[in-house]
Amino acid sequence: MTFDDIRDMSPDQVEQQLGQPGFHVYDNNSRGRWRRSHVPTATHLDPGSMTVDDLPDDLDATLVFYCSGPG
Repeated sequence: MTFDDIRDMSPDQVEQQLGQPGFHVYDNNSRGRWRRSHVPTATHLDPGSMTVDDLPDDLDATLVFYCSGPG
């Protein structure tokens, strides 16, 4: 995989695929911000401490990562 394989998804595209097999959404905000508001079904994932074990084994899965930025 290269950076050319990474694509953006609109919120509508993500919403349409929520709950589908092989579609995983990860919220990279602080845990407090995740608790206050996150995409339904999104898993909190701290990018500073995540490991490969935090991700699905399915190499064909679609992974969506989002955050609101610093702060």
